[in-house]
Amino acid sequence: MNRVKRMQPVIRLAELEADKAGQALAMLQQRIQAEDNKLSQLQSYQQDYRQQMQVSGKAGMTVDRLRLFDGFHQQLDRAINHQLELIRHMQQDQERVRDHWRKLDIRHKSLEKMIERLKRDAEVVQARNEQRNHDEFARRRPEGSGWS
Repeated sequence: MNRVKRMQPVIRLAELEADKAGQALAMLQQRIQAEDNKLSQLQSYQQDYRQQMQVSGKAGMTVDRLRLFDGFHQQLDRAINHQLELIRHMQQDQERVRDHWRKLDIRHKSLEKMIERLKRDAEVVQARNEQRNHDEFARRRPEGSGWS
């Protein structure tokens, strides 16, 4: 049992590290979701803007107005491409963080299994010692003294 007690801080530290990595993964997933929502908003705004441009174009528009529409449309394209790139990088980070969390989680679970094995081994040793003590006591007891 002494080895089990010595290992408790190691297990606790492994658990904290795995929890911390899990929290980092969850936060990154939330950030990716928020950035994905921004991307959806940009794409929706771009679609609305195209429709507005088509309606305005049917009614007739000046070359200057067409250039303004086109310039803003290009800005939206750049913003969307930037958002896509940002999300792609964040997803790559997410995979690295997920792999790190998996390794820490596996380490923590392995340590827990090792502790359980150490506990079982200690219990077996203790049971053997108790049995040996009982056998020794029974061997030393005088023959005529029963438990009456």
